[in-house]
Amino acid sequence: MDNVLIKTFLTVAGTESFVEAANRLFVTQSAVSLRVQKLEGELGHRLFERSKSGVKLTVNGEKFERYARSFLQLWDEAMYQISLPDGFSNSLSLACQDSLWPELSAQWLISLSKKMPSTALNFQIGEPRNLSQMLLRGVLDVAVLYNPEMRQGFKVEHIMDDRLVLVSSVKDHGGVLGSDYVFHNWGPEFLMAHARWYPDKKPPQMMVQIGAALPKFLIANGMTAYLPYRIADDYVAAGKLHFVKDSPSFPFPAYAVWTENKSADLIMLALDELRVAAKNAPWIELENKK
Repeated sequence: MDNVLIKTFLTVAGTESFVEAANRLFVTQSAVSLRVQKLEGELGHRLFERSKSGVKLTVNGEKFERYARSFLQLWDEAMYQISLPDGFSNSLSLACQDSLWPELSAQWLISLSKKMPSTALNFQIGEPRNLSQMLLRGVLDVAVLYNPEMRQGFKVEHIMDDRLVLVSSVKDHGGVLGSDYVFHNWGPEFLMAHARWYPDKKPPQMMVQIGAALPKFLIANGMTAYLPYRIADDYVAAGKLHFVKDSPSFPFPAYAVWTENKSADLIMLALDELRVAAKNAPWIELENKK
């Protein structure tokens, strides 16, 4: 079976849209449709129910999805194992959200390389949605994310707690969220906590979703926003951003997400080292920094 058809099927299933799948695969929508039709022809069953609002998996599509992920994982694993240098018997594909590097994940990677010398490690950073899609497709074995998607087949474990802190490019910011405030959506828990603490705050003019690129935006434009502490601390230490005194901070937990496509023993070893790295990750009490 053509693995291109499998990748296309999983991308459509993940996005529930032929248009979005085409964008992610860098092909035309008609190419996506033809691939799905060809796969449905080979299987002898419809995989998607199509409507104006998008596409949904049929009952047979849901059954096939699990096997499709396994097929793709086995294909990638076979290709990777064939190309492994002599001396390596296993491989792990790992990733983290960009703001969790380097304090947490760099330590994790180094400790893994020492504890698992016969395992080849492929590590990358990326945006949460892309990493979730890679987990779905079986391309990743373990990812560390702040706000993981809850998907069928995902295993999730709370790893550590970060904090969302208010920072400003203005040194002595008074803490009033005025016209300089940029609202970044850090997930549903932040949205609820923010609304409870600032019940009378009108929607700000500027709302963004730019992740680790936010600090440079604040610095360049004299703005204020909430950032994860592990992003903010280096900028504060360099004097480019400043903690806003007496402002609330909000919990921002990080999670390990993995699938069961890889050997359980190998995954558990990787998670054990991640737990150790999380415990040893540098942390300074926020009140001492403000």
